[in-house]
Amino acid sequence: MLLFVRIIFWGILLLMLDKANAQSRTEVRSIDITYNKTTSVVFPAVIKSVDRGSRDILAQKAKGVENILQLKAARHDFPQTNLTVITSDGTIHEFTVSYSKEPDQHVLTLQNTPLSTWRGEGVEAVIFQTDMTETQMENCASQIVNSKRSIRLVNESSNKIGLSLRGIYIKDNVIFYHFRIRNQSNINYDVDFLRFYIRDKQKVKRTASQEVDIKPLYVFGDADKIKGQTDQDVVYALEKFTIPYAKRLVIEMFENNGGRNLNLSIKNKTIVNARLVD
Repeated sequence: MLLFVRIIFWGILLLMLDKANAQSRTEVRSIDITYNKTTSVVFPAVIKSVDRGSRDILAQKAKGVENILQLKAARHDFPQTNLTVITSDGTIHEFTVSYSKEPDQHVLTLQNTPLSTWRGEGVEAVIFQTDMTETQMENCASQIVNSKRSIRLVNESSNKIGLSLRGIYIKDNVIFYHFRIRNQSNINYDVDFLRFYIRDKQKVKRTASQEVDIKPLYVFGDADKIKGQTDQDVVYALEKFTIPYAKRLVIEMFENNGGRNLNLSIKNKTIVNARLVD
């Protein structure tokens, strides 16, 4: 009788271990991306972390939503790499990422089932970031620019082009970053892009890159061209976030067809001192 009970016990234990191992296995999926087109991946839960195997992948959350990741190749014909995404439901999604001149799909929807398949039948269950409308964000940004409270928190200048952070403000779940771009040259400055991303304070060689681009919810002001001998106030509205001590929020501004590129590095203690928008 005792032997029979032991056999039953070990049988149940082995079944439980096998089930746990099956649940812990993560399906590795394949994604093809290209240089001049964006591939959007729709996750069943909020995206919490993105880890790129190399800088050949450009990754950012879609504007205004929490569960759509947009991917693009940083260069043509890059070698195969990987991507790991962690969502709020505790799931780790692993992908093998390859370059393709013409990917078969550009909108990929991931279902909730453990061994799900990709579908391109439309975006479902979009999770929005904020209840603020574009008009409300515009009103807040206008108020910030017209206020007299702006100070220079962080600034960088080179070749007669200056980028300064004049203030950080908070309204509900949206943080507003007020920048002033100053052109002291006679040559117009055409902005190629202004990029937000979080990175480690110190970059260790040959480690996985964990930079994640943060796409603004709304942009107030002319962020495309700063004419010679003028300055321009621009406000970027981003989803509310803070960063760990060992990381920095980096803002890069690149000139279109030029080399006057600037970047700012912002600490978390600067972000948490954000002022309330009245």
